[in-house]
Amino acid sequence: MKPAPRRHAAGLSLPELMAALAIGMMLVLASISLLLAVRSAYLLHDDRARMEESGRFALELISRAVRQAGYRDWSAAGSGAATLQPVSGLDARSLKDAADGIDGPYGSAVNGSDVLALRFDGSGQGDGDGAIQNCAGAAVSADGGQGGWSIFYIANDAGGEPELRCKYRGPNGWKSDALVRGIEGFQVLYGIRAQPGVTPGRFVNATGVQAQAGAWQAVGAVRVALLARGTQTDAANAGSYALFGPAYDGSADPGSVIQASQLPTASRRLSRRIYGATVYLRNPDPVAP
Repeated sequence: MKPAPRRHAAGLSLPELMAALAIGMMLVLASISLLLAVRSAYLLHDDRARMEESGRFALELISRAVRQAGYRDWSAAGSGAATLQPVSGLDARSLKDAADGIDGPYGSAVNGSDVLALRFDGSGQGDGDGAIQNCAGAAVSADGGQGGWSIFYIANDAGGEPELRCKYRGPNGWKSDALVRGIEGFQVLYGIRAQPGVTPGRFVNATGVQAQAGAWQAVGAVRVALLARGTQTDAANAGSYALFGPAYDGSADPGSVIQASQLPTASRRLSRRIYGATVYLRNPDPVAP
């Protein structure tokens, strides 16, 4: 009887096994790279969406306050709003929380940011009826004839993150609240009317307004520009940011052009975007020149 033929075990040779492992590793690495790219794109898209929301929300808060500036409650006896200056401001300054209004500002500001102060009359009695609110959302009463304040400026929080802040006068003195984080540039120009009822013909910064006697009463519009930043690195990050556009000569207006190289190293490559609007006063001073 002949012995059964010997069968050879089927399988991969060592070179074939090494090639299969190499191909499998390449597929795994490609999958990981694709996953990381998709995740990075998602985070950047989400960051831009949140930055867009923050920038537009900050712009809406300021615009609404500008439209309210100079409001007078003519029905309230002894209303003092007729004697209040609706609009005022400072160039390249930050504010002390406890000081009155915009008095006694700090001598510097975050990225040369400006200060915008708006005044208006209140409405209702006691705590107000809620129809007129300051930048913090608190009702302003017509009692006392002092009117309300909405003051916008930029400051760093405890962690060094820039934020748009609102300063106002509460029942127990001056207060300051954070409104929007990630706003690291804030610039303001003021439209001057040549005469009552005429559209403002030129826009100047606060220093330019102060140089002309009575010019604050002739302000008929406010042009605002904000620089918002995100939290993700963006390859499209620009080298500089002209908040009022390239046509504006910002050589004498600190903060109107922000160079990325002058920002903190850790934040230089973060995503950023400029937001701006021109807002006309609804309640301009009828006796302004």
